[in-house]
Amino acid sequence: MENSILEDQSIFSPIQTERISQKIEEQIKEAIIKRHYRAGDKLPPERELAEMFHTSRTSIREALRSLEKSGFIMIKKGVHGGGFVIKGDSRPAINSIRDMLRHAQVSLEEVLNMRIIIEPTVAAEAAEKATPEDIARLEDIVGQLREEFESENPIIAYERNPTFHSILAEITGNQVFIIIMQVLMEIHAYRMSQFKLDEKTKKTIVRQHKGIIKAIKKGDKEEAFKKTKKHVLDVHKMHKRLEEGEA
Repeated sequence: MENSILEDQSIFSPIQTERISQKIEEQIKEAIIKRHYRAGDKLPPERELAEMFHTSRTSIREALRSLEKSGFIMIKKGVHGGGFVIKGDSRPAINSIRDMLRHAQVSLEEVLNMRIIIEPTVAAEAAEKATPEDIARLEDIVGQLREEFESENPIIAYERNPTFHSILAEITGNQVFIIIMQVLMEIHAYRMSQFKLDEKTKKTIVRQHKGIIKAIKKGDKEEAFKKTKKHVLDVHKMHKRLEEGEA
């Protein structure tokens, strides 16, 4: 136990300042970023951390709670509990942006601008890298989307629609694309859930998804880019139309 404390002590330094819990949080976060602790690793217990930082367990507890809220660790209860490092979690960012949208701090136009920048490029990259298995995943999710639209099950349908775009990001293998797409699609799903789509709109969404898949299947980056850009613009117009109808 003593050796373990000494080993971890080399990573951290004692805190002697105001806002102690924040400073502790910053040091632990930096240790995770620098991979002193990796996904799945358990942080030292509160008592040991308090000794390392020369502070109270209350300050340690506050820092750990903040780290959990930020998506860096997960706190488990019980005998074998503690703070465990988790794989990078985009949920805090997603929730924050979604709440900003709900409180009218982020406009639909701002979301459109980001989608126009990101999504056509993602589709073009996917056209270059997609495997037959990736194509099958895309076709499967569009088939499920069509079935859910036909069954009048909007909740699941709204989940299928963003999932299509998220898969495109996964195909690129670019983690930044994946995280940004998760944020954008969370917002998109929230917006979709506010409206009741007519049959024409449902068919248009499914048809355009199929068109994007066709371009990706051919490996045509330019066509994938153009079709995705048109799809994003059309969906934006649909949102505006439905939003005005709700007013």
